[in-house]
Amino acid sequence: MTPVSTVVGMRRLLRAPRARAAVLAVAASVVVAGCSPGLAANPRYATDSGAGPQGATETTDQPAGPPAIEAPKNDLSWRDCTSRMFREAALDPIPGVSLECASYDADLDSLKGATGTVSIGVVRARSAQTPGDAGPLVMTTGSDLPTSVQLPVWLSRAGADVLAQHPVVAVDRRGIGMSGALDCRDLFDRQEMFEQAQFQSGDDPVANLGAVTITATTSCTDTIAPGDSAYDNVHAAEDLERLRTTWDVPALALMGVGNGAQVALAYAGSHPSKVARLILDSPLPLGIAAEAATEQRVKGEQAALDAWATQCQATNCPLGSDPKGAVDSLLESARAGNGPGGVSVAAVADAISTTLAFPRGDRVGAGNELALAVADARSGNTNRLNNLINQAETLRQTDGQFVNTCSDALNRPTPDRVRELVVAWDKLYPQFGTVGALDMVKCLNWPSGTAPQEPKDLRIPTLLLGVQNDPVVGNEGVAAVAATAINAGSSNRRVMWQGIGHGAAIYSSCALPPVLKYLDTGQLPETDTYCPA
Repeated sequence: MTPVSTVVGMRRLLRAPRARAAVLAVAASVVVAGCSPGLAANPRYATDSGAGPQGATETTDQPAGPPAIEAPKNDLSWRDCTSRMFREAALDPIPGVSLECASYDADLDSLKGATGTVSIGVVRARSAQTPGDAGPLVMTTGSDLPTSVQLPVWLSRAGADVLAQHPVVAVDRRGIGMSGALDCRDLFDRQEMFEQAQFQSGDDPVANLGAVTITATTSCTDTIAPGDSAYDNVHAAEDLERLRTTWDVPALALMGVGNGAQVALAYAGSHPSKVARLILDSPLPLGIAAEAATEQRVKGEQAALDAWATQCQATNCPLGSDPKGAVDSLLESARAGNGPGGVSVAAVADAISTTLAFPRGDRVGAGNELALAVADARSGNTNRLNNLINQAETLRQTDGQFVNTCSDALNRPTPDRVRELVVAWDKLYPQFGTVGALDMVKCLNWPSGTAPQEPKDLRIPTLLLGVQNDPVVGNEGVAAVAATAINAGSSNRRVMWQGIGHGAAIYSSCALPPVLKYLDTGQLPETDTYCPA
C-alpha cells in the first residue's frame, strides 16, 4: 500500500501548476413507481429472543413451485485464490472457507451489434459443509464496489452460514475489480474529480468540475469504444445471462446489493423465466432519475451520520458529547480550504460516508474508527483520516465505477439545475448536500442511456431487504421496488435493518435467516421483519 505521506504529498503537488507535469510524468512511469406501499401490517420484530407470530398473513397470491437452484452442468475453470481475496479485502482467511477465481467471456454489446468480448471475473466461495451437488447463489454489488471485495466481508460476518446450503459466486461488474478493471482517466483528472475541483480558481465549481469531466469522459469513451454504451445495467444483466448459459442451468438464484439489486432486477426484466430466486438488498428502482437517486443517497448519508452520532454519544466515543458537531466542524474547515493536510471537503465527506457504509469490525469498534480519525484530525494528526480517505478512494472512485455509474445515470440535470441544487441542498443537508449536488456534474457529459425494462410476468416471489441508515442509497428504494414487484405479479416480503451500513444481509446477522429460508424453500417469510440495530 502507498504510504499516506506519499499520497498526501502527491495530492499537494498535483495542485501546484509548476510541479504537476513532473509529478504526472513520474506517476506515469510507475504505474420511481407512483404507488409505493408501506410495510405490511403487523411486521415481525426480530430480537435476540425470537418473535412469535403477529397479525394475519397477507392474502397476496404467491406462485407455487419456484424453479430449483441447479448445479452447473458445464462449470468454469476455477483456481484457488483464498489468500489473495481475503488479503485484498483486508481480512484474515476464515478457517474451512475456500475462495476460487475464474473468468468467462461475454459479448461486448450484442444488443447493438458491437463486436468483441469483455472478460467477467467471478469468485466462488465454498466450505467443507457445502453440498457438492448444490446450485450456486449468484451475488453482485454492481458498481458500488467490487463484489469480489464484498464477498469476503460478508463471509467474515454471517454470510458463511449460506455455504452450508449453497456455494456463493460473486460476479464483478465489467470494468471493475476482476472484470478487466478500467484505467482510462488521466491521473490529474482523476484526482480533480475526486476533490470536485475545489482548489481551482474561480467562483463557479460546476463549470470548473465540468471542464475536467469533459476531458475524462472523452478519454474513457475512447478507451471503451466501440462499447461506449455497453457498461450500463442492461449489459450487466446480459453478463449474468452469459454466465447462466455457460453453466447450462435453467435459472439463476440472484442476490443483488445496492446497484447490484438494479442489475438483478434488470435481469428479471429481460429474462423473467430464468430467475430461481430474487433477493434485492438496498435496491433502487430501475428508472430512477439521477437527481432523485442522488438526493436519496444524501438523505441516507445524513441519517447515517445522525445515527452514528447518537451511538457515539451512548458508547462514550473519543468525540465526547457532540460528535456530530465535531464532524461538522471538520467538514466546514475543509470546505473553506483549511482542511487538515489540505484535503478537500469532498474527500472528507466521501471518507465519512464510506466508513459508515462499509463498517469494519463490531458496531462500537466501527463507530470508534471514524471518531478517532476525526478527533486526531482536529488535533493535527491526519494519519487516521488520510487512511480513511485513501480507502474510500480505492474502494469507490475507480475508473470502472465512473464509467458504469455514469452509464446508469438517467435524466441528468442541467448544469444550471446543479447550481440551484448546490444552494438548496446546502441548506437542507448541511453536511453532505453540496458535495452530493456537485457529484452529479461528473456524469453530465456522458452519453445518455435508457432504463432497463421493468419485470413483467415474474412467477417467483421477491425478498426485499433494506437499511434504515444507508449512506449509499438511502432507505426509500425498498418501497418503490416492492411496487415494481407487485406490478410484475411477484409477491414480496421485506426485512428492514435499523442499523448503519449498506446491505442488510451483509452487516446484520438478524437479516440472514429469512434469506436462508427463502433460498432453501423458495417461500417468503410470513410477515415483514424488523431487525434491531
